Amino acid sequence: MKLIKTALLFLSLAIALPALAINLGEAKSQGLVGEANSGYIAVVSQSSPELEALVAEVNAKRKAEYARIAKRNNIDIAQVAARAAEKLEARVAPGEYYQDKLGRWVQK
Repeated sequence: MKLIKTALLFLSLAIALPALAINLGEAKSQGLVGEANSGYIAVVSQSSPELEALVAEVNAKRKAEYARIAKRNNIDIAQVAARAAEKLEARVAPGEYYQDKLGRWVQK
């Protein structure tokens, strides 16, 4: 009986955990992540494994897109990321964070 209860508890947690996952928009609006001056996102405060996973996933997708653009235009990926950082900073919503050129987090 104890084994069944334990199994049901783990099953209910496994079903509930995806509902707890935070998305990029929520993380930005809560001030947990911001647009870094590198063209990627970074944790601003309150790091957690879930937040680190979100950052890694978003940054991997961005890096793949930057690489595709760099290859198509025969330029360095760092150039693409730097230009993207400028554009992303301009699109930061009020209350969200971005990293200035000196690496300081600034709330818009």
